[in-house]
Amino acid sequence: MGSPTIPFEKLKYGNEQQQLAIDELERQFCLDRETLEHVIDQFDKELKAGLLDDRSSDLNMIPSFVTGYPTGQEKGTYLALEIIGMDIYACQVKLKGEGGKLAINQYQYKIPQDLMSGDDFVVLIDYVVECVSDFLGRVGTQDLFVYPMACSLCFAIKQTALNNGRILSLGHGFSYPNGVGVDIVQLMHERMQIKGLPIKVVAITNDAVCVLLAHAYQHSSTRLGIVHSLGTNCAYYEPVSNVVKLQDPSFQQPNDRRNMIINTEWCNFGSSRRTLPCTWFDRKLDRESINPQYHVFEKMTTGIALGELVRNILIYLVDRDVLFGGESSETLNRQHGFDTSYMYVCEADDSEDLEDTRIVIEDMLHLSSSTLGDREIVRRVCQLVGLRASTLVGAAIAAVVKHMVQHGIGFSEEDGYSISISGEIYEDYPSFHPRVCQTIKELIPGHIAPKLTVGIIKHSRIVGAAIVAMMAEKITADATS
Repeated sequence: MGSPTIPFEKLKYGNEQQQLAIDELERQFCLDRETLEHVIDQFDKELKAGLLDDRSSDLNMIPSFVTGYPTGQEKGTYLALEIIGMDIYACQVKLKGEGGKLAINQYQYKIPQDLMSGDDFVVLIDYVVECVSDFLGRVGTQDLFVYPMACSLCFAIKQTALNNGRILSLGHGFSYPNGVGVDIVQLMHERMQIKGLPIKVVAITNDAVCVLLAHAYQHSSTRLGIVHSLGTNCAYYEPVSNVVKLQDPSFQQPNDRRNMIINTEWCNFGSSRRTLPCTWFDRKLDRESINPQYHVFEKMTTGIALGELVRNILIYLVDRDVLFGGESSETLNRQHGFDTSYMYVCEADDSEDLEDTRIVIEDMLHLSSSTLGDREIVRRVCQLVGLRASTLVGAAIAAVVKHMVQHGIGFSEEDGYSISISGEIYEDYPSFHPRVCQTIKELIPGHIAPKLTVGIIKHSRIVGAAIVAMMAEKITADATS
């Protein structure tokens, strides 16, 4: 069986040898219904295993400690801080209620290269605090008011409470030996107090949780949040009683009926088990990556990996003398020489002579010439890699939705489910989102599909961190009442 989303036609300009090569690739990259159902089944098993303990699954299933749902009626002023690589985003969000109205003030800062590494992690945090101080000076503060803040950080953190977590690793180019093991909330709070800032850090969170809550404040039926850009992740609601590995007696309640947002870390799905339909090209890319046998799902569906998959396939076809007359170039031979953005251009090229694709081949990849048949093959390879990526993402979403429906998690016959998605691929790759939606529709129960909506987050997901700060206040108030 072919793909459930795009029935490919035979090449219009390619010769017999080229058609045979494309047929071979289509057999590898077009995923049939049986394959996708297997992916869903394996994902569900990994999801359930990850809720039991931290050792049995490729999905980390990290508790966020955020319980309950925003209503869109909450009001207040909250701060949010996001660190992504060398970028720092400080944000003030004024929640106005009235069904999700809000106002945003945001400013971006850059971490200097000389602060990416060092002997004392406090130096980096002090710089972050200086940025927050500068931001408060820009937006102004209210006398005798302490602003709740939530932080969304790119570091790997073992979270043990809404406002407690220790750094497992820094990554993203940071190198501070004494940063590992630090209670990041306590350190941030201490340094802000020393600076005299009227801030209390009430929560730490991550990007997928932020995407979910940023949408949920304005769309109360939102139950899933997905980030799909350079990396990928998904957060969703799960009953606290199902999170067996969460054995904190101070958190668990008798007959607990609360739902908690779980951070799946689905980027790692398929990494230790053959649960994904990997090809030789995927295994080659994984072997040559900086983290072999890690984040396999991410490498098959996101970011720079998609362009690199296309490049590897093109080189394979060149070596078989079925593309560019067997000619390559220094750019095409270089790792990551085929930028993922080229895929968007080639796929969207519907001109008679495939001129945009020619520009990619000859001006970007620096091939001396290309036939119309060559251009058609390059476009088809981009379509195949992009189709498989979007289909796998759709299958993963379908697996989470089916799990939630089966367990009656947060589903209303009247309101259904809403899914929020953020990421450059969704904004820049025109065909990606429709394919994801089509795959979800085909793989979830028929009575659920009409009740499912998907929203793309256009404004900054850092708004979600401010919503986390608001939710932290609600959770604390409920616990003391």
